[in-house]
Amino acid sequence: QGSELLSSLGWRSPAPRLAPARAARGEAAPAAMVKGHAFRKQWKEARKPLNRRASSRVKSIPKKTLEQKTQAKRALEEVRRKSAEMLEARKQVRRTKAKKREEKKRRKEENDIKSGQYQVIKNTEKIRKWHKNAKKALKTMSPDQIDKLLRKS
Repeated sequence: QGSELLSSLGWRSPAPRLAPARAARGEAAPAAMVKGHAFRKQWKEARKPLNRRASSRVKSIPKKTLEQKTQAKRALEEVRRKSAEMLEARKQVRRTKAKKREEKKRRKEENDIKSGQYQVIKNTEKIRKWHKNAKKALKTMSPDQIDKLLRKS
């Protein structure tokens, strides 16, 4: 009644008081602290209403029948078989691609050798004195490859 009378007369209720440390941050003071409850963990307190007595919990889960178990097992085996099949197909595609790539690389190397200008070095003593890049450019070949090159030119 008194507050209604004051508000009708134009009086406002005083602002809530702030604790000195919290006043700087603009936070309101907590409700009056109960003795002995100063250091309770808030996250624990929030969870307490969620806990239920063991007697109120559901004790047993309905068991699956043998049919359901075997059906689930069959389905799982089918999925595994199918995934293994798909994996094998992917591996096969990968193998064929790798084979093609290797074959193409080999053909390219052969064609490079055929189309290049080469000299056969019979006196190999001066190779030691060459610089590194010149040594890298040097190719060692088997005698039959050298014969092919000599026949070509």
